[in-house]
Amino acid sequence: MVSLPLPPLRDRMEDIPLLVGHFISRFNRTQGRDITGMTDEALACLMSHPFPGNVRELENIIERPFILCRAGEIDRGHLPDGLCPTTASAGTSRLATHRSFKQLEAAFVSSALERNGWNKLKTARELGIHKTTLFRKMRALGISGAPDPGR
Repeated sequence: MVSLPLPPLRDRMEDIPLLVGHFISRFNRTQGRDITGMTDEALACLMSHPFPGNVRELENIIERPFILCRAGEIDRGHLPDGLCPTTASAGTSRLATHRSFKQLEAAFVSSALERNGWNKLKTARELGIHKTTLFRKMRALGISGAPDPGR
């Protein structure tokens, strides 16, 4: 038997947008819904949550809006009460610098590229996408390549 230690979701926050997309696709298929995604505000709520229940907790949080919402986007109001910060501390979350899904995705892709030493083939494999998809995504997100080592 091989043991693969996985860090908790709270240490892999950049995985949340991909996992959300996966769960939405799966629940759309199994429940016959047409949820197109999640608003930036709702995603920011998820990204600020510590996830003590890990991936299973995230799955349950995403499943709940499928009861309340038949189509369109999941918004903050569809998420469980207490999940979204309502005080001024919300502005001091780890995502204070990320205001949109595009910025979150850019940070996620950049993080994966850095982990892989800016090797695009290794990064694409890690992300489970084709390398040309990674190139298109980098272009769309304004990620040019490895940073200048002199900086």
